[in-house]
Amino acid sequence: MARFLGKLWDRAQGKWHVEMICNKVFDECSDKAHLLPLEKLDVATLRVYNSVNKQLFSPHKEPPSMSTIDEKVAEYQRVGMVIDRTEFNRLMMDWLRKDLRVVMANRAVLAFVAAPALTMATKRATKNVPHVGTAVEKVPTPLLFSLFSVGLILLQDSRVG
Repeated sequence: MARFLGKLWDRAQGKWHVEMICNKVFDECSDKAHLLPLEKLDVATLRVYNSVNKQLFSPHKEPPSMSTIDEKVAEYQRVGMVIDRTEFNRLMMDWLRKDLRVVMANRAVLAFVAAPALTMATKRATKNVPHVGTAVEKVPTPLLFSLFSVGLILLQDSRVG
């Protein structure tokens, strides 16, 4: 159950999208050994940020500066490390972490603004429906509000694929 809730939380924050984007970019930029050459890290980073900016509703996210990317490449060269899929995903998540907080905040604000209106509209619309109207009237309004809020936060990412 905890793993399921953790996945839902990651999805609500946008981490799920970033992982999908990172995997797609990694597949396009990696070599035959499924490793990302260090000289392609800057291009792959820009492609990830471009896709994230297109797909996630929030303010524009600035990619790390070239000096930051060059420092990371130099660090990998110094240690003799290669970039595989998990390391690439971890690196992108580190760079995007503060931006994902903004994505989550935007989703929450939208959900909390829309949920009361949906709750009242649902109660009003189902009032005259046989059997359903009485069941919906018995459900407390705060519970419906909570369900709509969670549903709106989780369903805002359904357009990405």
